[in-house]
Amino acid sequence: MQETPIAADQARSTVWRLFLGRPRARRDHLDALDGLRGLAVLIVLLSHLSNYGVLALPGIGLSGTGKSGVYLFFVLSAFLLTRVLLDRPLAKFADGFLWLDYALRRVLRIWPLYLVVLLASWWLTRSGVQGWHYAMDTATLLRHLRLQEGQSVLWSIPVEFTFYLWLPLVALALAWVQQKRWPWAVEILLAALALAGAAWAWPAQAAAVNDVRLGPYLVIFLCGAMAARWDHRLRTGVKPPRQAAWAVVGIAAVLACALSIPQVWAGLAGESADGALNHHWFVFFGLVWSLLLLAVLHGPAWLRAPFAWAPARLLGVVSFSAYLWHMPVLDGLRRIGVGDGPLATAVVLAAAVAVAMVSYLLFERPWRDVRLSRSARAHANGSAPQA
Repeated sequence: MQETPIAADQARSTVWRLFLGRPRARRDHLDALDGLRGLAVLIVLLSHLSNYGVLALPGIGLSGTGKSGVYLFFVLSAFLLTRVLLDRPLAKFADGFLWLDYALRRVLRIWPLYLVVLLASWWLTRSGVQGWHYAMDTATLLRHLRLQEGQSVLWSIPVEFTFYLWLPLVALALAWVQQKRWPWAVEILLAALALAGAAWAWPAQAAAVNDVRLGPYLVIFLCGAMAARWDHRLRTGVKPPRQAAWAVVGIAAVLACALSIPQVWAGLAGESADGALNHHWFVFFGLVWSLLLLAVLHGPAWLRAPFAWAPARLLGVVSFSAYLWHMPVLDGLRRIGVGDGPLATAVVLAAAVAVAMVSYLLFERPWRDVRLSRSARAHANGSAPQA
């Protein structure tokens, strides 16, 4: 009679150790942001299920919302990377070890799994396998490796990786602003000018469908980076954050995102739904997701709790694998006869998450804690090596 609870405890312990344990290299890991990343990939998955007619939500269609989930990924990426850098003194930005470690980590974050997906797709295409989601002949493979093309959901990889190249300059500018200790109003004005300049240089309406250039999406990344600056200011300020105000901000951000769902917007406007309605709302999603992120971190515990919930965190941890593999999984299940309705929705989601968990263990987790040598890492962090 005691075997079942013991086995359950052992299973939970294994899941925690493999997926939810904090990376050794990240002592400042923020659990709730794992859950936000889980929300991002869930939005993408549900949108694509809705496109295929598999999603079982009576009266609600989520077609056209997948882009907003990717924009949340962009905000989170910019926020987390900039946050780590802004916690260092400005003088540390001249340390070469810092940027060598940064480059190593960024390559290992994206390329191992990305290469597996590309090479597997190339091999399956050359082998004549019909129906594989990513059709990858040699010329297409080379364009993807050069970050010049992105089939289907792969469009976001060139965008993300290109931003990694520009992030040091963005972080340096914000670190310089941080050192000035200007009033809030001045920093907000500078942020507005930066966003306006980026939006003017790369107009949203000129962006191609699944554009692989960074420019059109730069405003989204800038919002995430600026959120990191404001997070630092909130954490280091004299007055503690007002949780009630952040709760209002968080709720307003969620409502704004809900209203941006094409079918909801169409219902309120009395028009037919346009799946591409919000695909170019770059500034809107950059600001809304950044405000939700700050509200989760600085608002009341009840607002943070859903994102710190273990299942939400688990989905966030495997979100990159889920993002890259879910379309082949969805296509495969549709070919073998998975229909629609609640059971089909559950089967597709369960299969996508299961594949993502295996993929994470094989192609992501082995690289998670890889850094420069301990002495080099300590040099970059400006601290003594930790045991």
